[in-house]
Amino acid sequence: MTSFQQVPLQTSNFAHVIFQYSYLPNSHLECHCTVTPYVHLHPKDWVDIFKVGWSTACDYHTLLWPCMPEHYVERTTVNCVFAFQGYFENFSS
Repeated sequence: MTSFQQVPLQTSNFAHVIFQYSYLPNSHLECHCTVTPYVHLHPKDWVDIFKVGWSTACDYHTLLWPCMPEHYVERTTVNCVFAFQGYFENFSS
């Protein structure tokens, strides 16, 4: 029998994001995430929106340079919100 070890979210060092199949055109999209101690934020980091089926990093539809979270301390867990203000197209899969 295989045994499993339960690992709390704050110790994960991988990303896993599940999106719905489509978004309404010109609508507000808010992305919430948790940055773990394994991720080192940089002021020049960005968040991209890609259409389903993208094949290269150049295939992004829109991108956002989010602000660094207030009171961010490296190697800590912090919750972030990125808001796209309705300037992306309908992404149906």
